[in-house]
Amino acid sequence: MKRLLLAGFLFWSCASTNQNGVEEKHYPLIDTRLEIHKYKHNIQWQFFVKNNPRTEYCSVHFVWEDIQPIYRKVNEEMKWVYRVNKNKKSWK
Repeated sequence: MKRLLLAGFLFWSCASTNQNGVEEKHYPLIDTRLEIHKYKHNIQWQFFVKNNPRTEYCSVHFVWEDIQPIYRKVNEEMKWVYRVNKNKKSWK
């Protein structure tokens, strides 16, 4: 049940309309603390440089966040999980 719910959140995307009437997509990401974040790019399909986190703007928390993938054991399987931290240069 938890896996089905998690899969639903991971593949579900939200679309909103900006001031110009252009539809924007936001892709959800659940981090290691089980918090939901939404980004303009689908982070799960992005390539990451080793030891170099990717910085994206979160449309849920309205701040810039550093995303770092971690490959670790989850429920007896090795999986990619994402650690998300507020960017140090974010002014909020």
